[in-house]
Amino acid sequence: MKKEGAKSTVLATEKLLIENKTIFIDLKENGAGKFYQIAELSNDRRSTIVIPDSGINEFIDSIAKISAADSKESE
Repeated sequence: MKKEGAKSTVLATEKLLIENKTIFIDLKENGAGKFYQIAELSNDRRSTIVIPDSGINEFIDSIAKISAADSKESE
């Protein structure tokens, strides 16, 4: 999604330390609109996904469904 010369502005950011991973969650904005960038830093490797602002609620709902199903299996 990142285009050469495209500038984005960070509107909000969170940093999570989970096990041996550092996870950055950024809300950014560029000429195309707002988007979430989720980056994982682990063992000096960085992996990133980008989710358009219009799809964040569907993304969160999907994670909640998977988490609920996993919780039921653990019982």
